[in-house]
Amino acid sequence: MLNATLPLIIACVLVFTRTAAAEVSIVELDDRLRVSIDGQLFTEWRHKEWVAPFLYPVVGPNGETVTRHFPMRANVPGEDADHPWHRSIRFSHSDVNGFNFWWAPGKERAGHTAEIKLERIERITSGKTGEVVFWNQWLGDGKIVLREKVRLAFLPLENWQLLMDYDLELQAADQPVLFGDKRDGGLLVRVAGSMKVEDEKGNKFQGSILNSRGDRNADAWGKQAEWADYVGPDASGKTVGIAMFDHPSNLRFPTHWHARMYGLITANRFGTDHFKAKYDDHKTVVCAPAGKACPACLSHSGDYTIPAQSSLTLRHRVYFHHGDSTAAKVADQYRVYTADPAAMLVRLRVLQRDRKWKELIEQFGTENFETWPAEDASDALHLRGQAHSILKNGKLAEADFKSALKLNPSADLVLLNLADNYANNLGNEEQALATYRQLLTKTGKSNGWLPIHTTIAIARLLTDQVKPDEALATLQQYGDMPGMAPVWRIKMLRAYGHAYAAQGKEQESLAKFREALELESQP
Repeated sequence: MLNATLPLIIACVLVFTRTAAAEVSIVELDDRLRVSIDGQLFTEWRHKEWVAPFLYPVVGPNGETVTRHFPMRANVPGEDADHPWHRSIRFSHSDVNGFNFWWAPGKERAGHTAEIKLERIERITSGKTGEVVFWNQWLGDGKIVLREKVRLAFLPLENWQLLMDYDLELQAADQPVLFGDKRDGGLLVRVAGSMKVEDEKGNKFQGSILNSRGDRNADAWGKQAEWADYVGPDASGKTVGIAMFDHPSNLRFPTHWHARMYGLITANRFGTDHFKAKYDDHKTVVCAPAGKACPACLSHSGDYTIPAQSSLTLRHRVYFHHGDSTAAKVADQYRVYTADPAAMLVRLRVLQRDRKWKELIEQFGTENFETWPAEDASDALHLRGQAHSILKNGKLAEADFKSALKLNPSADLVLLNLADNYANNLGNEEQALATYRQLLTKTGKSNGWLPIHTTIAIARLLTDQVKPDEALATLQQYGDMPGMAPVWRIKMLRAYGHAYAAQGKEQESLAKFREALELESQP
């Protein structure tokens, strides 16, 4: 079940101190839920106005609406009358067991109906923070496809800025629920017309898109990132932004962003192949069910199924702020949102996977991991040590690796990385040899990659020290290398070649290098 009160408390305590405590009021009306801050309207959850619910209007920190009015209000200057399903802020998807809840079309367009209806309100809480929890039914041709539990929470910040949590629990009943690989889906925000980057005719405006990886505007489309921020002038002409955060516990974190320069930003974790192409590709290729020529629609590589009687929980936070991403300290707000060890560990692993070493150190270089649970702390120190090692910060890497081993002495991979760091960054060959040998004593000889890597590393150091006899004796533990994977056999043969060369045995050396080349050329 959903429980995200802790991040709200952390954000309140650590990030902003308000000059006066704001009061959040959530009131249930016949057709909507109204959210007010100190008596001023912030937003409404409208659940009867259309075939699916949405948040509208959304009032920003200057008292101006920061999401598009169309189609709730027509003929607003500066707004484009396109994509009527882009209703301010809402969550949906364009292929759920074959039903298109994104368009929410009638039968004349898709051959089916798709609607989302309020089932019941579970609780409403007003006060220093506001929270509402309710249940929806997703109906395809009038039958339940899934049930959705929604949690909206509102935390006022200073100067009328605000954090809004938009959390979901999608529940399958007796049948599985398939979310198809489509670009149109997820939690969407359609920003005010004044905030867009450019319209679909190419006319330029003053808005901008930035994600956590530094991608801007068109380059942010389809990219995976921890957060994305849409910034531009509101109706008053002052710069505001709507930043959306993806929580590390979510499916396929970090999510792809369906971010369009005409004013759309969507966290879509169900589309994969759709985001491998370029920004402009989908201006001419129409996705199913309206079109049949989209190769990504046909691949189904990103399809995700919620098994029967199971659920999928998704957590998001939206930050309504003054100024651009830097002035609003969006990255700092994101760090507060993901400040618990489990979330931070996922972020570390993703940055390591994506080889974002500098970003990893920028975000976690001063973090005191040793206050965490021992196993998590050891993993985090290891990951940061790897980043320091790759960035040639040998002493810092050594400190992290040693701290990780102190917390988890059985972590063989940390011991290997420590030895590599001695050899490659600190130039301490004797300490490297001692550490490699310590590891090899623990692992023993086998055809696993770790003992083979360690054996080759020891032989390389001995060869560099002009001790080829010792190097060969180390390698010869593996005899003729039966059962060894080709990639490691090639590395082993090259190590033999260098050792024989150091002995002055040119023929033996050439024979090993030729054998390695022959093996490498095989399919």
